[in-house]
Amino acid sequence: MPAEKMKAAVLHGKGDLRIQTLNIPEISDNEVLIRVKAASMCGTDIHFYKGELETKTPRVLGHDFSGIVAKVGSDVKEFNEGDRVISEIIRYCGKCYHCNRGDHHLCVNAKYIGFEVDGSFAEYIAAPARSVFKIPDNVSFDEAAMTEPLALALHVMDFIRPKAGETIAIFGQGPVGLVQTQVAKLSGMVVIAIETQPVRLKLSEEFGADHTINPKQADARKSILRITRGLGVDCSVEAAGLQETIDQAFEVTRSGGKLVLVGAGRNLRGPSLRHSEVTIWAPSNGGVGKYPVALQLVSEGKVDLRKLVTHRIPLHLLPGMMEDLSENRLEAIKIIVKP
Repeated sequence: MPAEKMKAAVLHGKGDLRIQTLNIPEISDNEVLIRVKAASMCGTDIHFYKGELETKTPRVLGHDFSGIVAKVGSDVKEFNEGDRVISEIIRYCGKCYHCNRGDHHLCVNAKYIGFEVDGSFAEYIAAPARSVFKIPDNVSFDEAAMTEPLALALHVMDFIRPKAGETIAIFGQGPVGLVQTQVAKLSGMVVIAIETQPVRLKLSEEFGADHTINPKQADARKSILRITRGLGVDCSVEAAGLQETIDQAFEVTRSGGKLVLVGAGRNLRGPSLRHSEVTIWAPSNGGVGKYPVALQLVSEGKVDLRKLVTHRIPLHLLPGMMEDLSENRLEAIKIIVKP
């Protein structure tokens, strides 16, 4: 009996993304097959397309998604066909030192969908049942497809351990930065948002940013030091993936403060260190155990993901959209692909 087929967006090399017909993935006894209903584009996908990050090709891109269970493996008891679900992007071994400690996101054998294994810009994707979570009834597929950036933001706050009234500078107000802004406000922090795109800065204000800075109009370092009366912020989060903002984030973090590097980019280096006892952290973003909490925050209306969506497109338009983004012909925050 011939294998069933599906459509998928397959990267064959730099600037070469094609819509192809592939076999629907087979599932093992402990996996589920998910019919993808929404897949959100991440900046990492653009980096792969532009050749700034490497993956073995051909590769189905995409790692943030939501969908409906289409089939369950024989050992899977907690899910049924028709369940609305999401999946973590990490595929961990469950056997290594870190997995045995419960730190699945640090798994030494980890593989990430859309990175080392085929991803979610496809009509179907297979996932281990242990990595799958049900979507609350009042959370849309589009919102659920953006769970990973929110889970990452919550993971960052575990590291920061903020106290009410502490200051945080968030460099970059793309999807990751905008979600981090909301979570920092929920934690009682004073948020300084730094971004060059006015549309994103305006959204930062809507999400509660106490101060917004456009580096094209004002010196970010001087502005932040003025706001903090020369002390510097308690914490900086670099979410732009640029060497310039990494260095700036370090410069405005007070002695004894914390610097979190979450932006993706190529050939980035750490800041030039000085004797300031700043703690620098680059978090894992794969399976940090925060997906259920993230879904709950969206369900309760405490975090707004809907406003991040600027475009919704069918799968067949993805190659053209990717090219427009790579050439800076399109201004977008979150693009939702509908396979």
